[in-house]
Amino acid sequence: MFAARYGEANPYSSCFVYSRKRLDTFLDAYLPHTDAGLRLLDVGCGTGHQLAHWRTLGYEVAGIDGSDEMLAHAQANNPGAEIREADARELPFADASFDRVTSIEVLRYLPDPQPSIDEMARVLRPGGVCLATAAPLFALNGYVLVNRVAVALPVGRLTRLKQFFTTSRQLRRQFEAAGFSEVTVHGVFLGPLIWIERIAPRRLSRVLKRWEPVDERLADRPVLRELSNMFLVRAVR
Repeated sequence: MFAARYGEANPYSSCFVYSRKRLDTFLDAYLPHTDAGLRLLDVGCGTGHQLAHWRTLGYEVAGIDGSDEMLAHAQANNPGAEIREADARELPFADASFDRVTSIEVLRYLPDPQPSIDEMARVLRPGGVCLATAAPLFALNGYVLVNRVAVALPVGRLTRLKQFFTTSRQLRRQFEAAGFSEVTVHGVFLGPLIWIERIAPRRLSRVLKRWEPVDERLADRPVLRELSNMFLVRAVR
């Protein structure tokens, strides 16, 4: 069911698909087509959907995940690629093995993300680039409170999996502590969109289409990015 969400044709059909559309705008800018044979590791590769896309752009890809089900999808989507079961805090690769490392929606599930950030730095070659997402503490969607309530009490269909939230300042400190330089934090998308999806799902697509130009102008501005619903960190080793 999760894998099917990546095949959704309408990018405004859900907040998940819309968030990936907004994220892909940044990822496509930072991971353009290459003929240099660059090696890319995706930490928490999930279904391997994104890995398959990066393969088409010329990257030699590898991925790790902790879920057998996700790894089966990732292998099917990336035949011949190096896909392993592993912990994001203990990557099974040698030092300086990759030119690019990505980690999408992984850090938000780690009580202490520093070991994972340290590992991503370790496997990157000098000058290599890391791209990782994290969950903003002050997001306008109010998900910090929602997640705390959902973990404490069974409320409807809310996910009962504890997540961890941060600020751009804290992220910069953590990546710099791991040895990264040129650390930039972007705000990916903005607004209380999950509430529209829950309260008025039939109106969501129309709202998102109208909201996107506003997102493009505001979500990554200083101060306002702290209120975004997703951070993207770009850091150079």
